[in-house]
Amino acid sequence: MDHWQASFLGLKRLPRELTGFEIEAFFTFTLAERALIEERRRPELKLGLALQIGFLRMSGRLLDAVRIVPPALWQHLGSQFSIAAPDLASLRAMYRRAPTLIEHQQLACEALEFHWLSDAQRHALVRALRQELTRTRDRERLLVFARRWLYEHRLIIVHERSLRSTIASALRQYEAALAKRIHAAVERDRIEQWQKE
Repeated sequence: MDHWQASFLGLKRLPRELTGFEIEAFFTFTLAERALIEERRRPELKLGLALQIGFLRMSGRLLDAVRIVPPALWQHLGSQFSIAAPDLASLRAMYRRAPTLIEHQQLACEALEFHWLSDAQRHALVRALRQELTRTRDRERLLVFARRWLYEHRLIIVHERSLRSTIASALRQYEAALAKRIHAAVERDRIEQWQKE
């Protein structure tokens, strides 16, 4: 992943503006992705799935709600699939049906090979965070690290509250292991003296 992409990781919704470069990077599709999108019958379904795939590629998260779609993105998607871009109301109406939204999210995950975080992967993330704690204790930097780690492992980026809880768990484990090493390396009298000071 390129460094410039990290600022998009974990976004909940489409940004109000995207540069031409960003639109090309995230919303230009491979032949397999195009074939999957073209299988949709109605134009708004094609555009909806294209938005889901591009958003997952951009942010590592699933797009739950479509509030604003930058006009340049509409033009880009419309030209790729030879579709006149609809107004936003038609996409909102399409996603009133929860099964359509869920189906598009699942298809986007399959197309990009993204998966939900399993318990084993959560433990692996905690181990990676404990290693990262040897370099920084800054929770915001750890949050960026966790998002990047999830994205690079093709795991859907979970909500920020859940990530912060995982970081707190890694910090507790790291501090407990550090305390254990200190107790093993330093004489008990010295530790007792430190505790009195």
